[in-house]
Amino acid sequence: MRRLFVATFCLVALLTRTDPLASQSRLGTIESIVERGTYQLDDSSFRNTIDKVSRDGHLYSHQPPLLSTLEAPVYALLRLSGARFHNTGRFVLTYAFTLLTNGLALALTVLVFADILAMASVSQPFRDVLALLLPLGTWLLPYGVVTNNHGISGLLLTMLIWLLLLIQWQGTTRWRALAIGAVLGLLVAIEILPVVSFVPLTLIYLLSRRDREMRAWLLCALGVAIPLTAHAVLNVPITGDVIPAGFHTELFEFDGSGFDQSSLTGTLKHGSFGAAIGYASQSLFTVKGFFVFAPLCLAGLIAGILGWRWWWARARGVYVVLIGGTAISLGVALAMTNNLGGSAVGFRHAAYLSPAFAVLVLPWLADPSPARRRLAIVVTVAAVSAVVLLIFAVREPWFGLTLSAAPVGSWDQYVPFIARLVHGDLVIP
Repeated sequence: MRRLFVATFCLVALLTRTDPLASQSRLGTIESIVERGTYQLDDSSFRNTIDKVSRDGHLYSHQPPLLSTLEAPVYALLRLSGARFHNTGRFVLTYAFTLLTNGLALALTVLVFADILAMASVSQPFRDVLALLLPLGTWLLPYGVVTNNHGISGLLLTMLIWLLLLIQWQGTTRWRALAIGAVLGLLVAIEILPVVSFVPLTLIYLLSRRDREMRAWLLCALGVAIPLTAHAVLNVPITGDVIPAGFHTELFEFDGSGFDQSSLTGTLKHGSFGAAIGYASQSLFTVKGFFVFAPLCLAGLIAGILGWRWWWARARGVYVVLIGGTAISLGVALAMTNNLGGSAVGFRHAAYLSPAFAVLVLPWLADPSPARRRLAIVVTVAAVSAVVLLIFAVREPWFGLTLSAAPVGSWDQYVPFIARLVHGDLVIP
């Protein structure tokens, strides 16, 4: 397990970006928290970011504030070196911060996958190979080398799946109930979409179990309440209520705003069923290629549907949470957006669902019947996905990657930290 973690972390360290790029809104909030003790972007070096709102004459990030708060200590520690986002240490600081947040999250995701595969009786040496290939064969790879919320949410969803399978196969304990609650609360506070998908389905599953215990579920409720209360405490001074700034359309109405009613999320964006289907096709296949660039995600969806008997016999409640949560999240994201996820690679609103797609291939891995053939198929598809994402998506995760514009980069675009060292334009404090 330790070797698996080190191998993943070293790989991510090679690929991690050195430019803030589209993560400036969150980085600006983190900088403001540590440097000035405020969530305002007014005096931040990232105040010109497009991802901001205005309230009472002050600028704020449009993203929920809890993740920035949790990541602020990492920046506080790194700034002791003298590096700042606004001085010559910007590139190395961005690199180190990204590696210790999203990079670490991806490495931990691989470890959790290894334990999920072990619980599903996937044998070695394929277990470690698959634990590495399955996450890296999804959109977790490009979102693991830049600062963003989707990679962190991906780790949380992986942990939720792991905990649910622990309960399914080993029984309910109080700490597992508390952990599930905390994970659900964090998911909602960071990603938001799970509030209408994974949260209600998980709670229904837990309440339907015969081994439910009142104290355990009280601990689960406590686990949910802690991060949501923290979110409320942080968010109310910014927006006036618990709803994140990104869903307050009135806060985007200021001079220089880059958004308007037509481009903001939070409302139904398609006037007809045909328009919605066309948009879904563009997001998932023909333009953004969410399933095309990462065929493992599509394979997982197919395996989940075809392998329902395996799931029904071994973990039907978890299966309902997985397949239902994924379908609802994806459907809501497609219905309430119209910009294909912006310039980010893939359909970024669905990026955090990657672990669910990957885990749904379990019927093709754990079935002892024609396991070798199915195993070879999964390994091949996962490897192809990882290579395609490495070539086209990792080089610039915030670049507008589409099927018609998928260039291959030069070597320095894939290993930016090493490239900056070679070119002599990286100042290390």
